[in-house]
Amino acid sequence: MRKIRTAVVGLNMGLAHANAYALSEKSDLRYVVDLDEHRARSLAAELVCEPETDWRRVLPEVDAISFATPHHLHAPMALEAIRAGKHVLMEKPLALSEAECAELIREAEAHGVVLMVAYIVRYRPEVQLLKQIVDSGQYGRPFNANCWVESYLRPAPESWFAKRATLGGGVLFSHGCHYIDLLTWLLGKPIQVAGLGTRLGTEWMEGEGTHHSILKFESGALAHQITSWGLKVNCKPALLHVHTPDACLVLNGGKLEVVTGEGRQLLYEPPGDRNPKAGALNQIEHFLDCIATGSKPLTDGMVGLESQRVIWSIYDQERAAATVH
Repeated sequence: MRKIRTAVVGLNMGLAHANAYALSEKSDLRYVVDLDEHRARSLAAELVCEPETDWRRVLPEVDAISFATPHHLHAPMALEAIRAGKHVLMEKPLALSEAECAELIREAEAHGVVLMVAYIVRYRPEVQLLKQIVDSGQYGRPFNANCWVESYLRPAPESWFAKRATLGGGVLFSHGCHYIDLLTWLLGKPIQVAGLGTRLGTEWMEGEGTHHSILKFESGALAHQITSWGLKVNCKPALLHVHTPDACLVLNGGKLEVVTGEGRQLLYEPPGDRNPKAGALNQIEHFLDCIATGSKPLTDGMVGLESQRVIWSIYDQERAAATVH
């Protein structure tokens, strides 16, 4: 199989993409692109590819491109690349509005290219095993899930992270989207949502820096998610409990355990020699396989839009929520 010529635009969040493309035998990483020329040159020297500061210059020489840029740039960049016939892997979120997402999905279909959203959590080995166990019904159907993502972030005041117009919302939209997507993948379609957010502890942000979400699914199951950028105790990757009548499945970092009346059993632990970015490599190779075979990605554009619709519904409910008098 001919290697797929690739490029990465944005080398902060895109660093994992670049490293995974360089590791994959299915990829010919041609360019790493960043406005910071020193960063681009340093990474290009490490990964043996070409540096560039203008992403448009690389379009004629690649087949596929990852965008890991500020959120407000996702739609215009992806649209231009798609119309140039390039396959696109977009860091989450797909875009800032339903109209932008719908246009990207429509244009990708019209131009016959793959559009995939980088919901990397789905591609982690321990999460894929969790999904298999949940779907098998081995421990019964889930009725409750709790997810915690606690981290501390304090970028420069002028950072695009601080502005609603460039981030697209708050921490729920920017980072919590990973886990809204995960919960819907595991538990199905939400039918009711609620949420509350606050800027306390993250006053540098225009949007909320801490958010609690509650979801009810078609099955009747409930889920609660906490996401924050203001907490000094780190819980990242997420801590996730999935409760069934017979067990609790516990995802903690890279480990997966099951707790039953008989005790606690380890189901998955990362091998000592495993690449710590296995999820990123799985994600990139899935993208490349979809390009090679014409298959639909697990996290295609419509999946990205559906996850964002849940978040927008949570925000809508929050704005309409009654206050206590």
